[in-house]
Amino acid sequence: MKNKIVVENTLTPYIEYLKSCGYDVHTLYRNDNINNIMSDEYKAIIVSGLDVLGTRDANYKNPPIPIIEAKGFTPEEIHNMLENRYS
Repeated sequence: MKNKIVVENTLTPYIEYLKSCGYDVHTLYRNDNINNIMSDEYKAIIVSGLDVLGTRDANYKNPPIPIIEAKGFTPEEIHNMLENRYS
């Protein structure tokens, strides 16, 4: 079964790498659709920086999954985190 994750749309190398690893990648557009992520069917959300979630409309009760900041990590390191910490 594929793992579903959400990745910020600006993180193209991460999106491509994680897709190649078998992840079902859904795209986050600048926090616009974060309220649609309301279940634990996703393994994690990967954003460029936590400031991406810093809008007044962000609802921190949702989503009920880990948020990973990609800043300072390679796509391979993010993949390892997903496999080792969040599996």
